[in-house]
This record gives sequence, structure tokens and C-alpha cells, in this order.
Amino acid sequence: MANHPNRGWRSRWSIDIESATATHCDGWVFKFSPVDGEPGAFDGECIEQPSPLLPVHILQAARVAREAGDIYIEARNARH
Repeated sequence: MANHPNRGWRSRWSIDIESATATHCDGWVFKFSPVDGEPGAFDGECIEQPSPLLPVHILQAARVAREAGDIYIEARNARH
């Protein structure tokens, strides 16, 4: 397990709680906003993607989006 290719995934992200964004080192940027009527729930929207967008990026998009949500919630929870 020590050599798992995605083991250090958190180090590839930077979070800005003030602007509610999660930025991946490959160029993905997700913006989060609270969901009306759902306390603690957030919607994420991809506002930037790698350029050029390569087939490998498309294959990784679902994983990257999941990571963005996970890391953003972790950062919010750590702050409170």
C-alpha cells in the first residue's frame, strides 16, 4: 500500500476557504456554494480545467471532482 499511486492526493490540492475554492496542481479549480435548505451541504462547480485538456484529464475527471469535494469539506471542518 505504501506505493499506491494516489496515496498523497491531498498534497496536490490547495484550498481557499475565503473564496470557497479547491485548486488542483493540474489546473482543475472547483468553486463551492452552500445548498439552500440543506445545512452543511455544498454544491461544487468546476470553474477551470487543465489546458490543454488531454484524454488523461477526462479519464481522471470524476476522481478529481470527488477529491475536490472531500478536501474542501475536510478543510472547512478543520477550520471550525
